[in-house]
Amino acid sequence: QALPSQAIKRELEKARRELLLASEGCNADKLFLAREERNRAAQALPSQAVQVVSRTWARDSHDLFDFEAHQLHTKTFTVQKSMVCVRRDTNVETLSERSSLPLGSDPLLRLEQKDGTFWVDKANSPQSSSKKLWLVVRDMPHGGHRLSENDMIKLGRFKFRVRQLVASANGGAQPELRLVDSGSVCRPDSSQGDLRSAMCRICLLEGPGEDDPLIAPCACKGSIQYVHLGCLRHWIRGRLNLSDASAGSYFYRALPCELCKAIYPTYVALGGERTPLIEVPQTQPPFIVLENMVRDSRQHASRGLHVVSLADMVLKLGRGHESHVRIADVSISRCHAMIRFHRGQFILEDNNSKFGTLVAMKKPRLLESGSSVSIQMGRTVLSLFAHSDPSAANMQPLLPPAGSTVQDERALQHSLLNCGSSRMEPGDAASEEGPSEEPVHEPAATPVAATTADASPANAATCCSCHFRCSY
Repeated sequence: QALPSQAIKRELEKARRELLLASEGCNADKLFLAREERNRAAQALPSQAVQVVSRTWARDSHDLFDFEAHQLHTKTFTVQKSMVCVRRDTNVETLSERSSLPLGSDPLLRLEQKDGTFWVDKANSPQSSSKKLWLVVRDMPHGGHRLSENDMIKLGRFKFRVRQLVASANGGAQPELRLVDSGSVCRPDSSQGDLRSAMCRICLLEGPGEDDPLIAPCACKGSIQYVHLGCLRHWIRGRLNLSDASAGSYFYRALPCELCKAIYPTYVALGGERTPLIEVPQTQPPFIVLENMVRDSRQHASRGLHVVSLADMVLKLGRGHESHVRIADVSISRCHAMIRFHRGQFILEDNNSKFGTLVAMKKPRLLESGSSVSIQMGRTVLSLFAHSDPSAANMQPLLPPAGSTVQDERALQHSLLNCGSSRMEPGDAASEEGPSEEPVHEPAATPVAATTADASPANAATCCSCHFRCSY
């Protein structure tokens, strides 16, 4: 069972002291056991480092990064302990967690080391707020990201939120069309008989019809106060182009009155039951509901919901006419990204767009060894690759390497033999300073010729003072 990092370090230090004592006395049995103990502790100690490649775009425009740009400021460095990455102009550097932020620099992210592994999190600095961390979809494994509800997607400078994901028709789930409004309810006047002389402002007919009451859905007064429920629904359906929807795909938004600019209510109460004011078609699963988070003055005056069925197509998002969700923005490519339904999952893919497809990082992310991830913060992208760090334990196993020669083996044992005769007495000045560092055995200092006869078992007792039968 793996020990905690602190306990492993204590075991490692204890084994190091025993190894020093054993090497001074040249007790081969104790030396062998101490060496094995030290190697075991060194192997149990987790070790990991992170290679960081930073790319910074020279232009600072709407927190965008141009993935097609050729002149980027690139820098590569390795992180072996907890650090904070900051950017000053176009230069990215690392600081310790306790260091103060340099003047004119922006915090990017924090690499925190826990139990030998690294986690990526926001750089919480009291001096400056950290930018939001966005995962780059094109650099993810298999080139795609598995979507889940409440994920935030960024295409260029346009943002979407995944409101709803329905994979199957079990349960008869349909899109939830409530937006940020309060879900207001319009209630027709209970005395519809008194409205016989009231005129509908759309069809100009007087009085309510059969199962078609007169309602006052907005703040208009006078002769344009009332409208037939059927007439209003027909007008809204034409405004939202719901009749042209295929497989129940459409764009829904809260419509305002063209006269008083008041937002129409979400529901209407009929016969004691609350029903949606807008009659939308049945959407065929699997379908996805995306809420646009950025106001688009050219296309949408307010937030809205894109309800798209993926039953017989792959959803395309972009600026071109062939896109199912069209976004009129210069930062959006013609076919920017795609969402496909594959094996019960909704997969987001980037289509080599200029400004990239990003997904917001909602919580600290673990960097798994051997895997890489790219994170964008404004005009900087950091590519992180976690790998095992051979220098983390600051020591290597003391057993001879597999490719060592006979001369190296005998020289090592001969130097261990000599260390017993050169051992200091307790009164020496060197012993007062405490135990020295590990002895470094240099074969060149005590050369020993190796012959074929020396390698025979008969000469094992004469080649060294080791208690083990040495074949050298």
